Amino acid sequence: MSLTALTFNSVFGTRAVIGTLQLDALVSEDTILDSYATIYPVEDGGSITDNVSSDAEKLSLTGQVTSAEITVYGAGGWQKLIQAKDVFRQLHEARTPISISTGMDNYTDMVMERCRIGRTNEGDHFTVECDFRKILKAQLQTDTVPEDKAAVSAKGKAGSTRTSGGKVNAADLSEKQQQAATDYVNATLGIGPRLRPPGVM
Repeated sequence: MSLTALTFNSVFGTRAVIGTLQLDALVSEDTILDSYATIYPVEDGGSITDNVSSDAEKLSLTGQVTSAEITVYGAGGWQKLIQAKDVFRQLHEARTPISISTGMDNYTDMVMERCRIGRTNEGDHFTVECDFRKILKAQLQTDTVPEDKAAVSAKGKAGSTRTSGGKVNAADLSEKQQQAATDYVNATLGIGPRLRPPGVM
């Protein structure tokens, strides 16, 4: 049973299909388009659109599944309701984007955020309410800085990582520097007068 497509064949009062499952009635379809404006003052003459963010498109659907096609209280009718409920459980567990077509509009990359399944004591049908949200996709873009645009000190080094910083050899230190380091260590250990660290004025 495919869960990648949620298709409503036409508008209100007609059959709907989720994969291979038929919804016997599409009761309502609500499309929500929310935007959020900044709460801070906008500079006069500035772009207003830069201060308004658009939320992802949302869709709310209400429909019904009945057992009336076979028998109202027969085993076949109950089995249809059980299978239909299982499809919604699979949608919930799969957490994958699906496409929705209602006959009035087409929705792509929608993920189910909420599903409420209700049944009354009549027992021959259940009502399902679903909320979907569109997943907004972004593409990662990378670029290379031209060599002539790079700083002089960075030319030929762009992208170079994990470069060794080198080592300091004690033999490379002058006799005066070695003596200063020795005196500082001795002073730290309480041997001789207290001194400042080498290089500190």
